[in-house]
Amino acid sequence: MQTGIARVLLMTLGGGCFAFAGCSPPETAAAPHQVDAQRDGQSERDQRELARRRLQLENQVLAELRKLRQSRQASTGAAEPAREDEPVSAPDYELQVFGGASHEVFLGCLCDEQRPDSVFNLAGEHGSDMSADSIRNKFAPYGSDSDDTSACNPAATHPPVVVASDGKSLGLLSINPALKRRITAPSVADWLARVCAG
Repeated sequence: MQTGIARVLLMTLGGGCFAFAGCSPPETAAAPHQVDAQRDGQSERDQRELARRRLQLENQVLAELRKLRQSRQASTGAAEPAREDEPVSAPDYELQVFGGASHEVFLGCLCDEQRPDSVFNLAGEHGSDMSADSIRNKFAPYGSDSDDTSACNPAATHPPVVVASDGKSLGLLSINPALKRRITAPSVADWLARVCAG
């Protein structure tokens, strides 16, 4: 009963000790807009860090695929001849991904993420998790965990293939460990595992 009376008195006197001399006001909590600004700042830093790590992994993937292509060229003894009609600035290691049972569907390039046809471009046709022609789409034939043409099906027998600009295959883009032609370079396998887990 006394506790109830004390509460009523505190509420009538303006909520507590402000009405009494010698009583210090309670510590004020951070203003809501400050908390929101701090949260937004942390979120932006986290997003930048994720983007930096993603770009680093993409660069490792491209570097390992270039090495794989060079080693395949060296083992066959065939250097790619320069063509007169090809611009000097064009990369000689253009890597493209093809899917489907006969590898007839273009699924994008393993190239700079700024390009609209890049598999790394999350807003592009071949990098979006909503596109039918993307290995990132869990409901599409090339990214599901059940389709035979998917990079993410651990039992797929017809996963996408990575082809260099000279038309030679670098191997299959697949998480199926039973496939002998699967690309096993560590950063490529790590990147693909992340895509499939995504």
